[in-house]
Amino acid sequence: MKPTTQKAKAQQKLQATTVVNLRKAQPSGVYYLFARIGGKLKKKSLETTSFSVAKLRLADALKVENGAAQRRNPNVSSKLTFDQSANNCVIGLKASGRKPRTIEFYGERISAIYSVWPELKTMQCNRITPRGCMDWSIRYQEQVEPATYNSTLLVLKKILKGAVGDGILAANPAEKLVRLKIVRNKPPLPNHQDFQRLLSHLDQNPYPQVQAATRFIRLLIVTGCRQSEASRIEWGHVDFENGQVRIQGDPVDGPKNWKPRPLPLFPELKAFLLAEFVRQKPQSPNKLVAEVKEANGTLARACKDLKIQKLTHKDLRDLFATRCIEQGVDIPTISKWLGHSDGGALLMSTYAHLRQTHSLKMAQQVSFGIGNDSGQPKD
Repeated sequence: MKPTTQKAKAQQKLQATTVVNLRKAQPSGVYYLFARIGGKLKKKSLETTSFSVAKLRLADALKVENGAAQRRNPNVSSKLTFDQSANNCVIGLKASGRKPRTIEFYGERISAIYSVWPELKTMQCNRITPRGCMDWSIRYQEQVEPATYNSTLLVLKKILKGAVGDGILAANPAEKLVRLKIVRNKPPLPNHQDFQRLLSHLDQNPYPQVQAATRFIRLLIVTGCRQSEASRIEWGHVDFENGQVRIQGDPVDGPKNWKPRPLPLFPELKAFLLAEFVRQKPQSPNKLVAEVKEANGTLARACKDLKIQKLTHKDLRDLFATRCIEQGVDIPTISKWLGHSDGGALLMSTYAHLRQTHSLKMAQQVSFGIGNDSGQPKD
């Protein structure tokens, strides 16, 4: 069936059928839901010219429309525009205590949506169609990387979900849009020998700023912290007696997921902190453990000198997770150490190749006591 123009639709007449609330448009032959819902006459295309299909779709359409009428928020205009719904979404995020960076992120993604679909800004939510969302999706995919598309799609769906919650929309017109698959071609991390060579190279540099950055690099690698978290660790957060350090993050924004977490004092971490405590002789528990807040420049220069793959703060966090997996620590535990809130889902997808290697290694340690090593019964 070819889509009809707005003018052609206006000229169509709806003829009654033998089914209540089901009408057929002439001359197109498309069937419509035609019913009074929530005190208002509702007309909605069922997008089919088949009578049997229309009857099946009618029941679902009535259920959806009645649900929207029951949810209808009397404080929200039925002519709510997408931009107004977007503003409501941002206001809701602020009210729920989301971080400033999250609010900023939503603003960036909303602007990105308008850059491809400028008409959407002033469009009434009840006029947004699945086809319109699909057209936006096709155009936007051609302009950005999959990760950027996925994050923008998330925001689009959330804004429209708000309109559904207010009863302005019966269903989310972007619901069927799916995330794009992301192929990660990340360069391999350095092996243990290369990383030790990197640290030795840095240790030989006499400049105090480089030495401070080297200590920060060691702090990152033995904690797995984000750069913003490691730079905020105070001596008052370190509990040598109970063997843990509390990761607080920024004093205003906190850690990424708002949840401060305890981190065990691994043997190397404890030795490092003890040596730093003796060297610094901190007079206040509020004194920061790290004397610098970043080391990317130092890392880049050292990697260039040694002709190894360039490393960043994030790579040191990845290296921490890699070493933990290689040494047999289970995924949920590593996830807690890193401050993830997904129970390990991200780790399992990111480090699948390491989990397989570890699985084969662990398999050699499994015994069920059913026979000798050859699988044959002993004499």
